[in-house]
Amino acid sequence: FFVLSVVSLCFFKQTLQYNASTMRIFVNNVDGYLAGAICADLTKISKNLVGTRKLIRDELVPPMVKRIVPRVDVRRFLKAVTSCNVIVYDMHDADFEELELVVRMLQMSEISHDLTFILISSVGVWSRTSRSYEELPKEEPSSAPEPPAGDEAAPQEPEADTEAAGAEEAAEEPAVLRPVALKSQDYVKRLPAPKFQEWKDIETQVLALKEKPGGAIRPYVVCAGVPYGNGEDAFLGLFKSAWQSRPSLRIIGEGKNFIPMVHARDVARVTRHLLEVSPSLDYHIAVDRGEVTQKQLIQAVAQQFNLPYDPAPVTVAEAILAELADILTMNLRFEPCDLMEVPWEAPKAVAAVETEVAAEDGKEGTKEEPKPPEGRDASHAAAGLQPPEAKKRPGSATSAASAEKAPEKPPSAAGAAAEVEVIEDPGVPLEVAPPGFRWWCEAGLVENMQKVAAEFSLWRRLVPVKLSIVGPKGSGSSQLCHRLAETYNVPALVVEELIEDFAGRENSPLALQIKEQRELIAANAANPKSQGPFTMSGQLVSKVLEEALAEKSGTHRGWVISGFPNTLEEALAFYSDAPPTPADPPKKGAKEAEAVNLDDVKFKDNWKPDVMVFVNSAREVCQARSESSGDMIEKEFQSGMDQWLKDSEQIQEIFTKHLGAVEVKVSSDQAAEAEREKHQAELKAAEEEERELPVAPDEKDLVVLASSSWSWVEPCVAELGHALQELHPVFNFLPPNDALASQQASKAESGEGGYEAQPEATNDAQKDEEKLRQEAKVEQVRKEELARLEKHSEPLRLYLMKFVVPALTGALVELCHEQPEDPVGYLAEYLSLYSEVSRERETSTGS
Repeated sequence: FFVLSVVSLCFFKQTLQYNASTMRIFVNNVDGYLAGAICADLTKISKNLVGTRKLIRDELVPPMVKRIVPRVDVRRFLKAVTSCNVIVYDMHDADFEELELVVRMLQMSEISHDLTFILISSVGVWSRTSRSYEELPKEEPSSAPEPPAGDEAAPQEPEADTEAAGAEEAAEEPAVLRPVALKSQDYVKRLPAPKFQEWKDIETQVLALKEKPGGAIRPYVVCAGVPYGNGEDAFLGLFKSAWQSRPSLRIIGEGKNFIPMVHARDVARVTRHLLEVSPSLDYHIAVDRGEVTQKQLIQAVAQQFNLPYDPAPVTVAEAILAELADILTMNLRFEPCDLMEVPWEAPKAVAAVETEVAAEDGKEGTKEEPKPPEGRDASHAAAGLQPPEAKKRPGSATSAASAEKAPEKPPSAAGAAAEVEVIEDPGVPLEVAPPGFRWWCEAGLVENMQKVAAEFSLWRRLVPVKLSIVGPKGSGSSQLCHRLAETYNVPALVVEELIEDFAGRENSPLALQIKEQRELIAANAANPKSQGPFTMSGQLVSKVLEEALAEKSGTHRGWVISGFPNTLEEALAFYSDAPPTPADPPKKGAKEAEAVNLDDVKFKDNWKPDVMVFVNSAREVCQARSESSGDMIEKEFQSGMDQWLKDSEQIQEIFTKHLGAVEVKVSSDQAAEAEREKHQAELKAAEEEERELPVAPDEKDLVVLASSSWSWVEPCVAELGHALQELHPVFNFLPPNDALASQQASKAESGEGGYEAQPEATNDAQKDEEKLRQEAKVEQVRKEELARLEKHSEPLRLYLMKFVVPALTGALVELCHEQPEDPVGYLAEYLSLYSEVSRERETSTGS
């Protein structure tokens, strides 16, 4: 009997596992935003996933989906959907006509198997729900530190005046109100805005499936907050504008309204928990604990992307047609559903292994470092993605020491098998011991902004472009820097311009140091016997560049650095942890020599560039460019050039060998080189034809030609783009320009290691200059036409501003507040009444 009982129990467990593995799950539009995360999480329950797709691109379909169900034949489509054990529809990406057809089919058909229907809805169906308000709890002041033991206590001042002043301030300040948090059990009270009325109707139809005779269908509704993460969908415009540093971030109104939000992965985990727990409640709200206001959200995004401006407030009327206006003006608070309240605990097997490892290492109470993730999550780990910490609730999944120590791997066929799952005893009711909920972003979007921003860059394939242009002063690297920054939409960091910028800042420590250095350089230059220094110290230039990198919005987009480093001292001060000391100091009386062994230096990866552009230019050409700018002293140039010629090889070694940058060599003297090659060709032809040899071009004229020509910039941009394309493709929301890209690629293939100057280089430069002049003329004509149009249209604009705009603005504001079912009719009626009232006022005023 005992043996039979054991065999029966084993058979029962195998049957449960077989049923879980053979469960067939249908997900609508698997290439959608939330559906992709749901498919990845449901693979932990079943590997038999099918679904539809909204686009034709196969690369957007998750790899765990076994089959795509076509919609061509409606009969076969409905048969395939109703034959599944689980049906998941996300209303954010669903076709409502198709969804209503499936629900109607389930209501009319006889379902012989158990079926679970999960509908992903939005908190927008609650936007008109009547709610009460409560005072926002104030932060408690921190207690004063206790005096150290043994010290005499200082006499305390009477606190009566302080308390009275605090009471007066509290009485003067108005109380800040917030909506009372709604619960999942309040779903019967929800009232939607007209935009979400159809959403609520479909929710009601889905919940009515539970009343169907036979009880084979179990419906659930997951009401999700505004989803974020995984590359963004609702907040895509917000993050894209911040990533591009566009001045379009605004705060609508006062920005004190609360926006309920949730991470896409947490919505997917709620969906999976519904299948694991099968709760009795039909309606579940999926939100995080962030309780973020609109102002906090906008400011956090601006701060994360280092925007050079503060988001300005705008009125509701001004933002009526703006993107995300309906989301950013929402004012709701929710409590997470009961499924999300259950704390998650690490499996006992994992905890035992971690304790054993800690004991072997002699570190009691610590855990083993997690293994680095593989595949796509390797980029998450490299970006420093850490799970959020618990915000308020003690004992939660994120507050436990064992919870979310490392970023969770996206669910896949291989990852699901590797993850340890807690298997509940089938004899224990699930209502008593439900599985814990493992949060991904419990503390909310603002607290996890760095993590979500890294996800945005990862999922949108936004790779920072990090370029360094190295060359002597006067080589023309600043022109190339600005051109590359314009091409890839990244900040341009020219060291000379940064020094001027910081020098003009009042009450800045760096400004004082720059001023002292400049005074010292000017004094040394005026003294004929002075031996220097004639250039800025490497430590000071390094500090200026570090401050600029911290301020600029290039953390996510990248940057282009020009004019740095010019000396080995600058390179070691910026790229190494600690500048090394010379191995063999020079003897007394001997010439000082650099004895730094770069192999012994530990270099940092903080500002490591992808590509290093090495600009070559003759000394005379560099001096001519410097003299034309008029901002360099003769001794300063000569000293800097001597130091560059001395350190250039080691600087090149630092970038290529120790920082791993791809090297691209270019010459900024291509115009002069083209003339020399042209003369050599004419000389060779004259010798073959035995005629008089041509006169060689004057070297001074070649120096002037090379210093004033910028035709080398565009070929360099093309070659650099080719090198970046081989390293990693650059998308970064750049506008497509296939014709220019193909033209630059053809030019890039014309030379090896650099661009060979063509005899037609001068003619091309002249053509470019003529084209620029023609474009300038066209632009001038366009501006004059616009000025004339403005002058002629001024009476019409005044007429509209006086008689039409006031009425129409008020009508649109009232329309937004009421949101009637027939907005056009409401607008017409409002304007008609406005006209009658205005006419009566004019009559009464005239009488």
